[in-house]
Amino acid sequence: MDIIDYSPQVQERFERPVNAGRLLGRVVSGEAGDEASGTRVEFDFRLRGATVEQGAFRAYGCPHAIAAASWVAEQAHGRPLADTTWLDPLSLAALLEVPDHKLGVLLVVQDALESAASHARQTEE
Repeated sequence: MDIIDYSPQVQERFERPVNAGRLLGRVVSGEAGDEASGTRVEFDFRLRGATVEQGAFRAYGCPHAIAAASWVAEQAHGRPLADTTWLDPLSLAALLEVPDHKLGVLLVVQDALESAASHARQTEE
């Protein structure tokens, strides 16, 4: 069995994830992945106008998935949800020290954010 040496930020966000859970009330949600494939991520965002006032996540997967979802939910605060260009999976991989063979996990996180952004754009129309 291989032992993975997680970065300090992944360890911290896995053991004490920021913004884990569900938001109630009027929220915009998005999701991607599935548990059968090993990674599922869901986001809820409470908006003030088009800007994220609060974000929350639920994730099923490895510590990298949970840490990345936690980071995204936190970093979305104050940003317009419809614009997700600030999330670059390769930059996030470098920040969290995610190994190359786990980059697909970050794409699931990105897809979940994109799903929420798509729902936000639909409500604006």
